[in-house]
Amino acid sequence: MDAARVETRLTAVLSGWAAGSVVLGAVLAARPATRGFGRQTAAWGAVDGVIAAVGARNRRRRGPTDPARLRRVLLVNAGLDVGYLAAGAALLRSDRWRGDGAAVLVQGAFLLLLDGTAAAALPRATAG
Repeated sequence: MDAARVETRLTAVLSGWAAGSVVLGAVLAARPATRGFGRQTAAWGAVDGVIAAVGARNRRRRGPTDPARLRRVLLVNAGLDVGYLAAGAALLRSDRWRGDGAAVLVQGAFLLLLDGTAAAALPRATAG
């Protein structure tokens, strides 16, 4: 798949995930039993939405991101995603933060899958 298409699909998927996270998070945050999970889910959704919107705006203004640069960004993000998974796992150990930790794990796992899949779909640079 060409890099521009990968980038467009990446932004669309992230936008959809963000919207769903904000809506679901808001619903879950209203219930005491799921407040922590909902709060984290909504917050991550809002941040993901901003990231997707900025990416779409930059692509409209500047054109597609250079494939090598996009791959580097995605791989750095994947490293951060692993950190989110570790943070979520640490939060799970606390009764007070268990819901927050579960949400961080869900968000980190999704983002790792998204970033890894997008990086793998980018065409490899050829020496020439």
